[in-house]
Amino acid sequence: MIDTLRTFFDSLLDYPDLPLLLVRLVVGLVFVVAVRNKLKGVPAFAEHNGLSVPVAWGLVFAEAAGGIGFILGILPQLAALVIMGSMLGSMSFHIFKWKSKYWAASGGWEYDLMIFVMASVILVSGGGALALWPSL
Repeated sequence: MIDTLRTFFDSLLDYPDLPLLLVRLVVGLVFVVAVRNKLKGVPAFAEHNGLSVPVAWGLVFAEAAGGIGFILGILPQLAALVIMGSMLGSMSFHIFKWKSKYWAASGGWEYDLMIFVMASVILVSGGGALALWPSL
């Protein structure tokens, strides 16, 4: 039994780029959907977060670029930095402005932290071989 499991898990090591692709696709999709929702009311998004409308548009553009970059594998490390920056900003709002608890179910920053960590995996891994334009 142990040998069978060891063989199975060792065989997974032959596919290191597949989980990196999955992380990129999931995080990229999350960001593209979030951008779509923000585009329905950028001024309201800006007001809710205490931002100027031009800054809010800049965030929407950056998040769209990060999400598309992740999905297509276009400069995924640069896209990871953009996504990590967005999540740091979001976590800062949750912690310092809104005094949110940790758990996402209570409006907290748990989800933002998970996205930040997933983006950091892409930052340090390069995003894997399954990318259109993996590096500079």
